[in-house]
Amino acid sequence: MATNLWDLLSESKHIIKANRRHFLTLSFIFLLPLSFSSLIIYSFLSHTPFYFPLLCSLFSLVFSNCAVISITYSAFHFFYGEPVNLSSAIKSISTSFLPLFATTIVSQFILFFIFLFYGLLLLLIIFGAEVLNVTIPFSSPYFIGFIVALPLLLVVLYFQVNLTLVPVLVVLESCWGLEPLRRSMRLIRGMKRLALSSFFFFGFFMGIFMWSCLFLTRGSFGIDENLGFGVRDWVLIVANSYFIAMLMLSSVVVNTVLYIYCKANHGEFAHEFRKDYVSLPLHDGKASLHV
Repeated sequence: MATNLWDLLSESKHIIKANRRHFLTLSFIFLLPLSFSSLIIYSFLSHTPFYFPLLCSLFSLVFSNCAVISITYSAFHFFYGEPVNLSSAIKSISTSFLPLFATTIVSQFILFFIFLFYGLLLLLIIFGAEVLNVTIPFSSPYFIGFIVALPLLLVVLYFQVNLTLVPVLVVLESCWGLEPLRRSMRLIRGMKRLALSSFFFFGFFMGIFMWSCLFLTRGSFGIDENLGFGVRDWVLIVANSYFIAMLMLSSVVVNTVLYIYCKANHGEFAHEFRKDYVSLPLHDGKASLHV
């Protein structure tokens, strides 16, 4: 069983490597358009209709849900050496898309109310300070902003870590709404450090790729730039889109493997849990034994 992030990444890497063609196909269908659009959308926001951001959000939601469902379904079955073809992975979307969509809305509502409650609490504190004539000894707006935002960031991070397994639960256990949220909070106990390290690992590298691409290509989409400079930018965007898509793929597979280990950690299906498993690469039909 994985006891640290490196073990978890190694297990996930083996699953992806043994079934490379299958996962690459799913990534090119769902993840590459998602990562590509996330890199170019900011350059067109000022030149698009008001409803364009809404359409982009809907596009991202649909493609991300389809990617999570198909990759989670595939990774789980590959972990136990069960062959999965592309059509069955895509068919799994039809049974899990609406439950995952509904669960996403529920979790976003909870997050919205967390922000709302924190905002109201902050206003109450400010109003109380004015009534009591309390002065703040620090004049730096950055420091004050940091102090104000820090508790909210910690709460959101705690919320994110506890709900790490929610998409996996919706896909593999056919539950939706509040049930996968409650179950994720139960299963993740004892594995929160692993989930937190995974969150920071993938968040850091995806942030680096997105920031570097946006920084290097800012303001260069058809605005007084020559052809060579434009080609360079598009090459950077496509390359970074690929790397971000691969990170997204790895993140979904890691969460699926983490779900399996969390269930084993709580004694669920311990009788069927195996560290040694057989992966069946889709492209050649040969079994690859992992020990």
